[in-house]
Amino acid sequence: MVKLFRKESQVEKHGRNHVEIVFNSVLKLKEVMSCFYASDFKEVDKKVAELSKLEHDADDVRRKMELEFYNGAFLPFDREDRIVLAELVDGVSDMAESTGFSICLSRVDFPIKGKGDFEEFMDKIIETVSVLRECIESLDTDMGESIAKAHQVEDLEDDADIIERKITKTLYQLYKEDKIDILTLMELRDITKMLGNIVDRAENASDRALIIATKRRG
Repeated sequence: MVKLFRKESQVEKHGRNHVEIVFNSVLKLKEVMSCFYASDFKEVDKKVAELSKLEHDADDVRRKMELEFYNGAFLPFDREDRIVLAELVDGVSDMAESTGFSICLSRVDFPIKGKGDFEEFMDKIIETVSVLRECIESLDTDMGESIAKAHQVEDLEDDADIIERKITKTLYQLYKEDKIDILTLMELRDITKMLGNIVDRAENASDRALIIATKRRG
Protein backbone atom coordinates (compact mmCIF):
# COMPACT_ATOMS: atom_id res chain seq x y z
CA MET A 1 0.00 0.00 0.00
CA VAL A 2 2.87 2.40 0.80
CA LYS A 3 4.36 1.62 -2.59
CA LEU A 4 1.00 2.45 -4.22
CA PHE A 5 0.83 5.82 -2.47
CA ARG A 6 4.38 6.62 -3.56
CA LYS A 7 3.43 5.89 -7.16
CA GLU A 8 0.31 8.04 -6.85
CA SER A 9 2.38 10.89 -5.43
CA GLN A 10 4.78 10.67 -8.36
CA VAL A 11 1.91 10.68 -10.88
CA GLU A 12 0.33 13.66 -9.14
CA LYS A 13 3.66 15.49 -9.42
CA HIS A 14 3.86 14.62 -13.12
CA GLY A 15 0.24 15.72 -13.55
CA ARG A 16 0.93 19.17 -12.11
CA ASN A 17 4.04 19.49 -14.27
CA HIS A 18 2.12 18.34 -17.33
CA VAL A 19 -0.70 20.85 -17.04
CA GLU A 20 1.83 23.62 -16.33
CA ILE A 21 3.67 22.86 -19.57
CA VAL A 22 0.36 22.76 -21.44
CA PHE A 23 -0.56 26.15 -19.99
CA ASN A 24 2.82 27.53 -21.06
CA SER A 25 2.21 26.26 -24.59
CA VAL A 26 -0.96 28.36 -24.75
CA LEU A 27 0.96 31.38 -23.46
CA LYS A 28 3.51 30.75 -26.21
CA LEU A 29 0.69 30.69 -28.77
CA LYS A 30 -0.25 34.19 -27.64
CA GLU A 31 3.30 35.27 -28.52
CA VAL A 32 2.84 33.63 -31.93
CA MET A 33 -0.38 35.59 -32.42
CA SER A 34 1.33 38.86 -31.52
CA CYS A 35 3.88 38.26 -34.27
CA PHE A 36 1.07 37.27 -36.63
CA TYR A 37 -0.71 40.58 -36.04
CA ALA A 38 2.48 42.35 -37.12
CA SER A 39 2.95 40.01 -40.14
CA ASP A 40 6.39 39.18 -38.74
CA PHE A 41 6.59 35.62 -40.06
CA LYS A 42 10.27 35.21 -39.30
CA GLU A 43 9.43 35.70 -35.63
CA VAL A 44 6.31 33.55 -36.03
CA ASP A 45 8.50 30.66 -37.20
CA LYS A 46 10.79 31.10 -34.20
CA LYS A 47 7.94 31.20 -31.70
CA VAL A 48 6.23 28.18 -33.27
CA ALA A 49 9.47 26.20 -32.92
CA GLU A 50 9.45 27.09 -29.21
CA LEU A 51 5.80 26.08 -29.01
CA SER A 52 6.59 22.76 -30.66
CA LYS A 53 9.28 22.13 -28.03
CA LEU A 54 6.74 22.71 -25.25
CA GLU A 55 4.29 20.32 -26.89
CA HIS A 56 7.04 17.69 -27.10
CA ASP A 57 7.87 18.23 -23.42
CA ALA A 58 4.19 17.76 -22.54
CA ASP A 59 4.16 14.49 -24.48
CA ASP A 60 7.22 13.28 -22.57
CA VAL A 61 5.60 13.95 -19.19
CA ARG A 62 2.37 12.28 -20.29
CA ARG A 63 4.32 9.16 -21.27
CA LYS A 64 5.96 9.09 -17.83
CA MET A 65 2.51 9.26 -16.27
CA GLU A 66 1.28 6.41 -18.46
CA LEU A 67 4.25 4.29 -17.37
CA GLU A 68 3.42 4.93 -13.72
CA PHE A 69 -0.20 3.94 -14.39
CA TYR A 70 1.01 0.76 -16.10
CA ASN A 71 3.13 -0.02 -13.05
CA GLY A 72 0.10 0.20 -10.78
CA ALA A 73 -0.34 3.81 -9.69
CA PHE A 74 -3.92 4.43 -8.46
CA LEU A 75 -6.58 1.81 -8.00
CA PRO A 76 -8.16 0.35 -11.17
CA PHE A 77 -11.45 2.28 -10.81
CA ASP A 78 -9.52 5.57 -10.84
CA ARG A 79 -6.73 4.66 -13.25
CA GLU A 80 -8.70 4.74 -16.50
CA ASP A 81 -10.11 8.21 -15.81
CA ARG A 82 -6.63 9.48 -14.95
CA ILE A 83 -5.20 8.14 -18.21
CA VAL A 84 -8.02 9.73 -20.20
CA LEU A 85 -7.56 13.02 -18.34
CA ALA A 86 -3.83 13.11 -19.20
CA GLU A 87 -4.63 12.50 -22.87
CA LEU A 88 -7.29 15.21 -22.92
CA VAL A 89 -5.01 17.76 -21.25
CA ASP A 90 -2.28 16.86 -23.74
CA GLY A 91 -4.76 17.54 -26.53
CA VAL A 92 -4.81 21.21 -25.52
CA SER A 93 -1.11 21.64 -26.30
CA ASP A 94 -1.52 19.54 -29.45
CA MET A 95 -4.12 21.96 -30.76
CA ALA A 96 -2.05 24.99 -29.73
CA GLU A 97 0.85 23.59 -31.74
CA SER A 98 -1.39 22.82 -34.74
CA THR A 99 -2.73 26.37 -34.65
CA GLY A 100 0.80 27.73 -34.63
CA PHE A 101 1.75 25.60 -37.63
CA SER A 102 -1.33 26.80 -39.51
CA ILE A 103 -0.31 30.40 -38.89
CA CYS A 104 3.19 29.58 -40.18
CA LEU A 105 1.75 28.18 -43.39
CA SER A 106 -0.88 30.88 -43.94
CA ARG A 107 1.48 33.80 -44.62
CA VAL A 108 -1.53 36.15 -44.92
CA ASP A 109 -1.51 39.75 -43.76
CA PHE A 110 -3.58 40.22 -40.63
CA PRO A 111 -6.40 42.80 -40.94
CA ILE A 112 -6.05 45.61 -38.41
CA LYS A 113 -9.79 45.69 -37.71
CA GLY A 114 -9.79 42.10 -36.47
CA LYS A 115 -6.93 42.43 -34.01
CA GLY A 116 -8.95 43.50 -30.98
CA ASP A 117 -11.35 40.57 -31.20
CA PHE A 118 -8.53 38.08 -31.66
CA GLU A 119 -6.71 39.52 -28.65
CA GLU A 120 -9.89 39.17 -26.58
CA PHE A 121 -10.29 35.60 -27.83
CA MET A 122 -6.71 34.71 -26.97
CA ASP A 123 -7.07 36.17 -23.47
CA LYS A 124 -10.22 34.10 -22.94
CA ILE A 125 -8.41 30.96 -24.11
CA ILE A 126 -5.58 31.60 -21.66
CA GLU A 127 -8.06 32.23 -18.84
CA THR A 128 -9.85 28.97 -19.63
CA VAL A 129 -6.68 26.88 -19.62
CA SER A 130 -5.52 28.63 -16.45
CA VAL A 131 -8.73 27.61 -14.69
CA LEU A 132 -8.32 24.08 -16.05
CA ARG A 133 -4.86 24.04 -14.50
CA GLU A 134 -6.34 25.07 -11.15
CA CYS A 135 -9.04 22.42 -11.54
CA ILE A 136 -6.46 19.66 -12.00
CA GLU A 137 -4.09 20.95 -9.33
CA SER A 138 -6.90 20.90 -6.74
CA LEU A 139 -8.09 17.44 -7.83
CA ASP A 140 -5.88 15.75 -5.21
CA THR A 141 -6.33 18.32 -2.44
CA ASP A 142 -9.83 19.84 -2.58
CA MET A 143 -12.56 18.02 -4.51
CA GLY A 144 -15.08 20.81 -3.97
CA GLU A 145 -12.69 23.36 -5.43
CA SER A 146 -11.92 21.09 -8.38
CA ILE A 147 -15.62 20.70 -9.15
CA ALA A 148 -16.17 24.45 -8.93
CA LYS A 149 -13.27 25.09 -11.32
CA ALA A 150 -14.63 22.52 -13.77
CA HIS A 151 -17.93 24.38 -13.84
CA GLN A 152 -16.06 27.64 -14.33
CA VAL A 153 -14.33 26.18 -17.40
CA GLU A 154 -17.77 25.41 -18.85
CA ASP A 155 -18.83 29.04 -18.36
CA LEU A 156 -15.63 30.32 -19.96
CA GLU A 157 -16.16 28.02 -22.93
CA ASP A 158 -19.55 29.66 -23.47
CA ASP A 159 -17.90 33.10 -23.37
CA ALA A 160 -15.27 31.94 -25.87
CA ASP A 161 -17.99 30.69 -28.24
CA ILE A 162 -19.54 34.16 -28.29
CA ILE A 163 -16.21 35.76 -29.17
CA GLU A 164 -15.54 33.13 -31.86
CA ARG A 165 -18.89 33.83 -33.52
CA LYS A 166 -18.20 37.56 -33.39
CA ILE A 167 -14.83 37.08 -35.09
CA THR A 168 -16.34 34.89 -37.81
CA LYS A 169 -19.01 37.49 -38.49
CA THR A 170 -16.39 40.25 -38.68
CA LEU A 171 -14.24 38.26 -41.11
CA TYR A 172 -17.13 37.71 -43.50
CA GLN A 173 -18.06 41.39 -43.26
CA LEU A 174 -14.49 42.39 -44.12
CA TYR A 175 -14.61 40.09 -47.12
CA LYS A 176 -17.91 41.54 -48.32
CA GLU A 177 -16.40 45.02 -48.04
CA ASP A 178 -13.38 43.89 -50.13
CA LYS A 179 -11.03 44.61 -47.23
CA ILE A 180 -9.66 41.06 -47.26
CA ASP A 181 -9.45 38.53 -50.10
CA ILE A 182 -10.92 35.04 -50.14
CA LEU A 183 -7.63 33.38 -49.17
CA THR A 184 -7.28 35.60 -46.10
CA LEU A 185 -10.90 34.91 -45.16
CA MET A 186 -10.42 31.15 -45.39
CA GLU A 187 -7.11 31.12 -43.53
CA LEU A 188 -8.33 33.34 -40.68
CA ARG A 189 -11.60 31.45 -40.45
CA ASP A 190 -9.71 28.16 -40.07
CA ILE A 191 -7.34 29.65 -37.49
CA THR A 192 -10.35 30.97 -35.56
CA LYS A 193 -11.89 27.49 -35.49
CA MET A 194 -8.63 26.00 -34.28
CA LEU A 195 -8.40 28.57 -31.49
CA GLY A 196 -11.94 27.63 -30.51
CA ASN A 197 -10.94 23.97 -30.47
CA ILE A 198 -8.33 24.73 -27.79
CA VAL A 199 -11.13 25.87 -25.49
CA ASP A 200 -13.28 22.88 -26.45
CA ARG A 201 -10.45 20.53 -25.52
CA ALA A 202 -9.92 22.32 -22.23
CA GLU A 203 -13.60 21.85 -21.45
CA ASN A 204 -13.40 18.15 -22.34
CA ALA A 205 -10.50 17.78 -19.91
CA SER A 206 -12.39 19.61 -17.17
CA ASP A 207 -15.38 17.30 -17.72
CA ARG A 208 -13.15 14.29 -17.06
CA ALA A 209 -11.70 15.97 -13.95
CA LEU A 210 -15.28 16.53 -12.79
CA ILE A 211 -15.99 12.81 -13.21
CA ILE A 212 -12.91 11.91 -11.15
CA ALA A 213 -13.81 14.38 -8.40
CA THR A 214 -17.42 13.20 -8.28
CA LYS A 215 -16.40 9.53 -8.03
CA ARG A 216 -13.97 10.29 -5.22
CA ARG A 217 -16.57 12.20 -3.23
CA GLY A 218 -18.80 9.17 -3.55
